[in-house]
Amino acid sequence: MQGRGALGLSPLRDLRALSAGDWIATGPDPALALGPAAAVAALSGRTVRIRCRPEGASPVLVVEAEGMEARRYRLTPHAAEPGTDDLIRLPAATRALQIEPGSERFRLDAVAVEPVGRAAAGLFRARKIVERLPAQERRPLRLLRRALGLLRTVPPGEILRRLTRAAATAAPPALYADWIAAVEVPSLPSAETMRRLVEALPDRPTFSVLMAAGAGDEARVGASLAGLQAQIYPDWELCLATQAPFPSVDEPRLRPCIPDGPGEAAALQACLAAARGTHIAVLEPGAVLAPPALLAFARRLTAEPDLDGLYADEDRLGPDGARTDPYFKPDWSPETLEAGFYLGRPTFYRTDRVRAVGGFRPECAGALDYDLALRLAEDGARIGHIAQVLCHRPAGAALDDAAALRALEARVARTGGTGEARRLAEGSYALRRALPERPLVSIVIPTAGRDSLIGQNRVNLLDNCLASIRTRTRYDAIEIVVVEHGVLPEPAKAAMTRHGARGVVYADPAFHFAAKMNLGARTASGEVLVFLNDDIEVITPDWIEAMLALLAIPGVGVVGPKLVFEDGSLQHVGVVFGEGFPNHVRRGFPGDDAGDHGSSLANRNYLAVTGACMMVRRADFEAVQGFDETYPVNYNDIDLCLRLRERSLRVVYCAEARLHHYESRNRIPVVDPSEQARFRRRWGAQVARDPYYPAVFGVRPPAFRLDAERFPQAARGMVEAWR
Repeated sequence: MQGRGALGLSPLRDLRALSAGDWIATGPDPALALGPAAAVAALSGRTVRIRCRPEGASPVLVVEAEGMEARRYRLTPHAAEPGTDDLIRLPAATRALQIEPGSERFRLDAVAVEPVGRAAAGLFRARKIVERLPAQERRPLRLLRRALGLLRTVPPGEILRRLTRAAATAAPPALYADWIAAVEVPSLPSAETMRRLVEALPDRPTFSVLMAAGAGDEARVGASLAGLQAQIYPDWELCLATQAPFPSVDEPRLRPCIPDGPGEAAALQACLAAARGTHIAVLEPGAVLAPPALLAFARRLTAEPDLDGLYADEDRLGPDGARTDPYFKPDWSPETLEAGFYLGRPTFYRTDRVRAVGGFRPECAGALDYDLALRLAEDGARIGHIAQVLCHRPAGAALDDAAALRALEARVARTGGTGEARRLAEGSYALRRALPERPLVSIVIPTAGRDSLIGQNRVNLLDNCLASIRTRTRYDAIEIVVVEHGVLPEPAKAAMTRHGARGVVYADPAFHFAAKMNLGARTASGEVLVFLNDDIEVITPDWIEAMLALLAIPGVGVVGPKLVFEDGSLQHVGVVFGEGFPNHVRRGFPGDDAGDHGSSLANRNYLAVTGACMMVRRADFEAVQGFDETYPVNYNDIDLCLRLRERSLRVVYCAEARLHHYESRNRIPVVDPSEQARFRRRWGAQVARDPYYPAVFGVRPPAFRLDAERFPQAARGMVEAWR
């Protein structure tokens, strides 16, 4: 241990020293303490630089201070030297610093903690940002030009905020218990306030909860009934079909239902027939509605009377009764619904709409409410979402995958097509419709014909891209249009001839992605356009069919594939918005990453997909006048997706289409400040809230992980929802 300000390192819990610097865990929660306590206290309220050299560990620094929850920071590997190097602002009244190694056996030495002044901190942040830039962007003149552009277009305070955040040490995901304490509990109105809200409702819907219970479910039914009796909102009934004796409770809102035959479908049909409420929802025995749940549903349905269905977020109850595994859901997402029953529970539907579509079909027993949701969606039901956790479901409750696949295949048959549904993982499915027609697809590729390293080989990117299209693509109704940026090198020209690509020259020497794409689209003949970077290589032979099958769904306007880096890690599985700007979700995660409830594994709706590969119908592209050429470099693809969405067209990430993208894995996006300012002016208000990415999740980077920094914003949103 060296360096001014170095603190001593000692085992705090669940650790044993093997030798100097070498440790082995002796329990489930190993941690080291930095001390002595007086030296730690002396650093309170100061910015400190912390360095260490770990081997076999991914250390997390835990900062404890009086009057606040512990803060955790995942220490960052240095870009050019071994070990980690971080700058962290310690809160006032810091009382303890700990290091959690995150592994069972590891080495940790050269730990140093020292305070730094404002100037040194600024230089440190600047160096970290510059080190992460592409080599060409680190040239002094490029840096100076970009800095001057920022100063002209962005206020100094905002520049400082961006620089600080860009160089900030990443925190591990926050705990769900922290979210409950920091967001949910302080945001909910009091019981007295909720009673006043009930009295203020001009029109009160009645809720019928349908429940089919089996032998041995008595205690679970009792828990669900107790949850209903704890509701502030009084207008409900529990329609219960059970093989066991009915609960002997004095509750007039408990209504026994006698099925016509055996099975869950018959039980729920009996409940549906007996229901007197305006809206129905299915709950399994043991599912407990949160006390404000029915009031939240009633207020939203009263405010939006044309809603046919309304769902909320949920979590699970562990064996000890603790709340775990939250599911913060996206807003209404038709293609996400085909990839899994993300609506879950609780979901209330208009009783008359459920009866009109036939209720519960016995052939889908095990996935009855998933099948119901699919049929209601086909019937044009308008579905809403309450972004609050309003149901605590028993652990282990899940769909029967075979029944879910039957429901999906029936959906295709009802909508007049053919197709195949496959299980990807528990609760995640791939529904592939057969193509009703095989339109000509024009693949538009802009290129300067440059070479690059792929693996250990230097290759011409255009040649590599064209060869992969011609040799691996199964779809045959394609044409390739290459937009030549100036005079291409001979290897690129020869590749175009060899692979049958048609060229059009973009003569302006300045780089202008939007103009090149528009030129290529005008030159192309296809009914469907695919915009493709030249550093793409095809992986799945049916990538075009998979994307076309989604584009053929009425209401879908843009489709983008899964892109992976050269090392197989994720580059693109959809674009989400945080703080008003777009970013790739789960970028850098392993290639087989399932994501959040299958978000990487299965098709999903997003606000945007990347222009590195996107598919759009020519008619839709021309209806919005193509790419906006006021965005020559950045945001042109995102802007296109958002303008198509303004025309009520959805954007879909297609998980079954996979391609390599030989972009530098560690590249930091470099954005022209004027384009950024223009994007914020045009779209800032519309993307301030991403309907497909809940506000409680982190945005630096976006990964569907709880982030304590976002808790205040999420709490404000919940407070607003109750006003």
